[in-house]
Amino acid sequence: MKLLNSFFLLATFIFLFSCSNNNTQNIEIKGNAMGTFYFIKMIDVPNKLEKDKLKLELNKTFLEINKIVSNWDKLSEISILNNNKTLAPVKISDNLLDVFYTANIIHLKSNGFFDITLDPLIELWGFGYKEEKIKNGPPPQKDILKALSLVNQKLFLEINLPKNQIIKRNKDVSFNLSAIGKGYGIDLIGKKLESLKINNFLINIGGDILTKGYNNKKQNWVIGIENPNLQQQFIKEIVNLTNKGVATSGDYKNFYDDNGIKYSHIINPKTGMPITHSTKSVTVVEKSSMLADGWATALLAMGSLQGLKIAEKENIAVLFIDKIGKKLIKIKSTKFQSLK
Repeated sequence: MKLLNSFFLLATFIFLFSCSNNNTQNIEIKGNAMGTFYFIKMIDVPNKLEKDKLKLELNKTFLEINKIVSNWDKLSEISILNNNKTLAPVKISDNLLDVFYTANIIHLKSNGFFDITLDPLIELWGFGYKEEKIKNGPPPQKDILKALSLVNQKLFLEINLPKNQIIKRNKDVSFNLSAIGKGYGIDLIGKKLESLKINNFLINIGGDILTKGYNNKKQNWVIGIENPNLQQQFIKEIVNLTNKGVATSGDYKNFYDDNGIKYSHIINPKTGMPITHSTKSVTVVEKSSMLADGWATALLAMGSLQGLKIAEKENIAVLFIDKIGKKLIKIKSTKFQSLK
């Protein structure tokens, strides 16, 4: 599964110490999944759980995630839904319903700056799963307006929770879950670990993170937030936390360059154009990785000026990093400032 490859934005510091007793073990598993790398650190794992069996369970879960939310898998549930040109109610799985429901909450609370119907614009600008790169400059305005006419989650998507159904209000509407699907996948991996009685872990998939319990020092996990200026020191901020999801969205790694003009992969759903404001990256700490993932994209789409107001209103822990002239400045919401 390939999701937005711009999400490789968090560096993780994990301090390794010996196990606390002979009945448990610490395990690290690394690999590639969901179009990116993954790193999972597990603390005090019961000895009966062998590393190879754990990796097998994780691979099964990754396949399950792909079959639900991957726009890159033509046989996934979301791909089949996109290809279903109907205005009739469509029954979907509990998992996909969970993603749609959360996406709708973020869409409404962000005043529409998070929108999973952005798919035609993502494809038009060459950042989508069809991997059709732009040629001969940015798309014509008429094409942008045509794609924009199919973008409006509030207008085109109806969710019937009791019946596990969604309804398209335009048969040509298509959904792109790249701004929330990876976070949801991380949450599913976390649930898998919990079902195996593993209660202390850090999951890092392409820079999006979920933490639970404690690290090897029996302390909260230590997370480093990447500097958007890749020519400077790597880490811009460090936070200590547990039982939280963390996601960073930035405009400095995935972009389209036309004659020296950079067009970000983060597209404003209101205009159909890549963002141009001064905010370079947004890091969100939330109760789940899915919420952190979605909100990081929403707040970057709107920028720190509007985003900080929304974050304060919704009590979201967020760090904006803006570029003013040649300097990078950090703007923290009240809840982020309270993180220890």
